[in-house]
Amino acid sequence: ATVALAAAAVAAGRGVTASVGSRQRGAAWAGKRVSSRLPVTAAAAVSTAVAPERQEEEQGTSSTTADGSGEGGDSDGDWKFDLVRSVGEECQTEPELRKLLEKKPNFVLYDGFEPSGRMHIAQGIYKMINVNKCTKAGGTFIFWVADWFALMNDKMGGDLEKIRTVGEYLIEVWKASGMDMSRVKFLWSSEEISNRAEEYWGQALDIARRSTLARVKKCCQIMG
Repeated sequence: ATVALAAAAVAAGRGVTASVGSRQRGAAWAGKRVSSRLPVTAAAAVSTAVAPERQEEEQGTSSTTADGSGEGGDSDGDWKFDLVRSVGEECQTEPELRKLLEKKPNFVLYDGFEPSGRMHIAQGIYKMINVNKCTKAGGTFIFWVADWFALMNDKMGGDLEKIRTVGEYLIEVWKASGMDMSRVKFLWSSEEISNRAEEYWGQALDIARRSTLARVKKCCQIMG
């Protein structure tokens, strides 16, 4: 599944210039059942949580407001950098991120999820906050809905129709929570793989032959 999902990202990722993620953490379940169509035995999806907002004193200057308006006198590049940087606890290289935002104002980000159960607070609210920050800074956010991979992991009892229902439900919850959908796209892995099979399987085989067992095992923890 690791190899396949990586190939899917490469196959549909032409023009993708950045990936900004947040660290995964556990979170409390929302207490109410949201959709009567969902099986009560569904497992929770992995959550993403935002890092705490950095204090203005650490910025050296007044920077981005909570809603990302960029008020406070900073240049266009500065407030965009602060906004995107705030969604994660770690960044590979901050100078590289700055350079990316300067050269590609309409950058692309991507994330993915398995439709595996009811939405919980961290996944619903924090995800919305992070996505809105990134799109406010000029990004387009692409979500991979990993329905085939949920099937491989026997989510929803291996019923693809139920998995599809859960995926649609998650999207509706994000809409209701206030996620700005004007710069958000959802790509279903089953559709993208089927529609671009030649390109996808070529990438999958190439990644597979270059991957060692030890390297693949490093991915097992985040795969759940």
